[in-house]
Amino acid sequence: MSRHFRLLAVALWLVYSAGASAAPFAYITNQASNDVSVIDLARDRVIATIPVGKSPAGVVVSDRAGKVFVSNPESKSISVIDLASNRVIDSIDAGRGPVGIDAAPDGRRLYVADWYANALLVFDAATHRRIGEVPVGKAPAGVAVAPDGTLIYVANRDDDSIGIVDAAALRQVASVEVGSHPFALGLTPDGAKLFALNVLSNDVSVIDTGTRQVISTIAVGKSPYGVAFSADGARAWVTNQHAETVSVIDTATLRVVDTVAGGAYPEGIAVAGGRVVVVSWMDDCVHLLDAKNGKRLATIDTGRNPRGFGRFVTTP
Repeated sequence: MSRHFRLLAVALWLVYSAGASAAPFAYITNQASNDVSVIDLARDRVIATIPVGKSPAGVVVSDRAGKVFVSNPESKSISVIDLASNRVIDSIDAGRGPVGIDAAPDGRRLYVADWYANALLVFDAATHRRIGEVPVGKAPAGVAVAPDGTLIYVANRDDDSIGIVDAAALRQVASVEVGSHPFALGLTPDGAKLFALNVLSNDVSVIDTGTRQVISTIAVGKSPYGVAFSADGARAWVTNQHAETVSVIDTATLRVVDTVAGGAYPEGIAVAGGRVVVVSWMDDCVHLLDAKNGKRLATIDTGRNPRGFGRFVTTP
């Protein structure tokens, strides 16, 4: 084999390897089977099943930290999965009932809502050591960190409010009243708007993060649970658990522009390229929808009662 041919072969292998490693992966928490299904979204199949704590619910993929963090409410713990090996490398004590979870954009901190302690727990994402605890409202659920990492938003379900926590001072600095029982939160990619999903009033409160005021209340389906955005922020997709649908929202006009089938009891949701990944709790699977028209493209089986509450897809 000539030297030129060998160099060409190596170059082609590097290109192939880079493409393969860049493929997005989804980490789906399975509440009833106490594990996480890892889905290769380039090949549409499960490549690993990772045992975690009891009744996993919340999840956040931190590419910067090189880890996936999973909240286990019944184990009162956070399972830490190494992205490179897809293995659990640690289990962190996490208060009385960890639910919602998010990571700072720089991968240095982890924020966890402790449902029963009415607190936001703060961890060092590298050492897994708890570095703070912030009192918030009653029954905190969803957590969302601002793109610049300076603020953390917490859905205080039983207070019908969103708490705003200063990341530097580690204290709540404001509270915004929303609809009935906010559970999940989602920030537009530019951080300008916060979507709070109100499970009892069946609507979405949209908060201008600059003025900290509700600028719109959008009626969606029954029991909205999860929200995801297109990369350009133009569209939002909201799962409606009891309606078994997904509402598609234009983020400029703040109106529902379409409603598509979401499977049985849809919960977590994410956008990966031109597809929307919908986690179906009752179907034990995820459904892949075309982001343009909502048509179902594929279905991938997972563990039992998948939830995927949080940011569960890696960034290519």
